[in-house]
Amino acid sequence: MSDDKDTELADALAEAGRRLGQALSDGLARLRSARDAVADAANRPEVRAVTESAARVLRHRPCLCMCARAHPEDGGICEMLDAVITGPSTSELLGTFGVPLCAPCAAARVVHHF
Repeated sequence: MSDDKDTELADALAEAGRRLGQALSDGLARLRSARDAVADAANRPEVRAVTESAARVLRHRPCLCMCARAHPEDGGICEMLDAVITGPSTSELLGTFGVPLCAPCAAARVVHHF
């Protein structure tokens, strides 16, 4: 009698495993077709043009130097959308934190500091 129960349990587990495997295969097939559709859309020329344009814009970090306060003698040197380094800034409220700076503002801050 014990052998019959073991066989029934093994058969039940095998069936459950088969159903799980089939469900996973079906789900992956649906995901694969959705992934292919997204990849096809992303490779269209008009979509690529938009994403490349957005990438170019996002590469430019704004300079947040606060030129009038950090280096008032050197007004007009800021390259506003071309921060290349992060420099320290201090605030009574926030303490010391990093601020993106363009190269001219970073140099002016160093000269102003000395």
